[in-house]
Amino acid sequence: MKKLLYIIVFSVLVPLITTAQTIDSQLLENCKKELADISAKKVDIHDIAFNSDGHWLILYGDIGYSYSYIPSSLENMLGKLNSAGTSIDKALLLSDSSFVLVYGGKQYTAQSLPTDFATELEAVSKKDKNIKSVAYKNGTRLMVFGSNGFIARGLPQKMVAKLAQLNKKKAPIRESAFYGTDGWVLLYGRTGMAFQGIPDDLCSVLQKFAKKGTVVNLVRFYGDKWVVVYDGYKVETNI
Repeated sequence: MKKLLYIIVFSVLVPLITTAQTIDSQLLENCKKELADISAKKVDIHDIAFNSDGHWLILYGDIGYSYSYIPSSLENMLGKLNSAGTSIDKALLLSDSSFVLVYGGKQYTAQSLPTDFATELEAVSKKDKNIKSVAYKNGTRLMVFGSNGFIARGLPQKMVAKLAQLNKKKAPIRESAFYGTDGWVLLYGRTGMAFQGIPDDLCSVLQKFAKKGTVVNLVRFYGDKWVVVYDGYKVETNI
């Protein structure tokens, strides 16, 4: 069932003398408030993307989205998908001009990607399987498709070993995220998770969820800030 949800655009008006840190804080605070509002409505959150400047995009429900700033081409595409009732699945924001958007399960649109990343993403698309996750940070990348297929470059060795193990066991790989220089999170199966090199407070949260058998849907980072989506629509964050 498709849900036509409101599209919300946030803007941050600040004096010219305001520091970049203050702008980041306001952007993140707006994101936190929007996530709380969506969570209060018990609407599933499918993805959260931050770009290098702290701007964000949230995908929720089947076709709902809200954002602080996105490229006009991405804004237009989201509007078309929303109007057509096409599922909006995943998003990745690399900068104010570079992005990936996955929709309808198997399709994607992208702009201003590094050439090698764009080539690999096109190779994934040609496999004609659902694109589950697209993660990228400073050239390191992981694209998960189908149940447990993946294409990766530059991953930490322990993450590579875990992915190979899951692929061999044909265990579903659900989501991934990168943190800092070599930190990472991998979600698999119904409640499985593996991680390394992440902030201590996030590590405690994930360990708590693991003990309870809670389904963690997403982990996303912006600098040292993190957001966890669990049970579909619930949110825990240090923003």
